[in-house]
Amino acid sequence: MSQFTALHPANAAKPAAPYSPAMDCGNIVFFSGQVALTPDGGFINNSLDAELTQVFKNIDALLKAGNLEKSNIAKVIIYLDDLNDYAEVNAKYAEYLGDITHPARSCFEVAKLPLGAKVEIEVVAVR
Repeated sequence: MSQFTALHPANAAKPAAPYSPAMDCGNIVFFSGQVALTPDGGFINNSLDAELTQVFKNIDALLKAGNLEKSNIAKVIIYLDDLNDYAEVNAKYAEYLGDITHPARSCFEVAKLPLGAKVEIEVVAVR
């Protein structure tokens, strides 16, 4: 029997492949990479800003499902299809986090992301 609990909140994006959106491992919750999928199965790809807005909504839904706050985020990994978008992502990321202590973070440019996304964000939260 697994000691982990998969989080599948109804108001979060449904996975586009065989994985759980997040795994609650007790004191640590690992979020799968979030792209701009919507809870109804759509995908927002009309701009980087719109994608980031949806990605952060997905992260918020997973945080809520795990009884967590943004302040519980310990590590963030950002994947971009174009590192030239780094400044725009940083601005939106800082706006999203607000005044909390910013988590540790990595950011990488990758050749391609699922569904043609411009950005994918992974989170690790700690209770």
